[in-house]
Amino acid sequence: MMIVRGIKNFPKHCKTALVSIWRNGVMSFSSIFAVTITLLLIAVVMTIALNVNKITVNIENSLTIYVKVDRAATAEQSKAIEPQLKALKGVKDVKFSSKDQELNKLIASQDKNNKKLFENYRNDNPLGDAYTVEVKDVKTLDKVAKKIENIQYVNEVTYGGSSTNKLVKILENIRNGGAIFVVALVIVVLFMIANTIKMAITARSTEIAIMRMVGASNWYIRIPFMLEGAFIGLFGAIIPIVALRYGYTFAYEQLTQMMGAGLVAFVSPFPFVYQLSGILLLLGAGVGLIGAFFSVRKFLKL
Repeated sequence: MMIVRGIKNFPKHCKTALVSIWRNGVMSFSSIFAVTITLLLIAVVMTIALNVNKITVNIENSLTIYVKVDRAATAEQSKAIEPQLKALKGVKDVKFSSKDQELNKLIASQDKNNKKLFENYRNDNPLGDAYTVEVKDVKTLDKVAKKIENIQYVNEVTYGGSSTNKLVKILENIRNGGAIFVVALVIVVLFMIANTIKMAITARSTEIAIMRMVGASNWYIRIPFMLEGAFIGLFGAIIPIVALRYGYTFAYEQLTQMMGAGLVAFVSPFPFVYQLSGILLLLGAGVGLIGAFFSVRKFLKL
């Protein structure tokens, strides 16, 4: 019965909440402003953190082990290395490149003058076959590379050595640090928004007391305030969403044009902008709702 009555009175409660926001203009504006600033900060930090994570993943995926086969090895001996590589623990994928393909890559990387010079090696290719080894976890690059060095007919193993391990650790620290910072910021912002809305409702304690005196039920008093908190959160999310929609799209286009295609690839604006906008709306409305609930609860003495 209470649920049916609540649904029936819902439009009235919404109207009451909106009128209350308008009537308490100064306090409502300060609450909406606080929500706007904090949600804008969350949007900026989350955007940066997610892009750093994407760049980190791209760089980690690009870290591979380059294996040169001894030129003296026969075709059968060279091919026999592949199953040994795949059998190593931690290896994700192995790609073979013949010595002719290696020469083609070398020629393609040269300028016009050097290309003609290296073309002379077509009949007597000085290069050997090669393998590109991709590992499941970049932390195991060093261990896998050392095992590969012990395989017969492997001439040289290149993966960056200690510098690669340092890069992996730096990227991991950036990703973990960014995630921790985002979570910490969200928690701080939640408290800021909740406290701002609590202050707005505390200033209207007399209004709550009068409603109790005339016999209004606790939920009848509580629902308009909860909706008011939710509306404040939704209104506060408007500017951050608009700024995210146009600001991030502009920044993405400029940075992509500047950086070009490569490892430094950013998160595509769509559907990212819509997804983050939805999070901001839910965050604003949810925190407003929860903050109002506990603020009114204090005065209702439940």
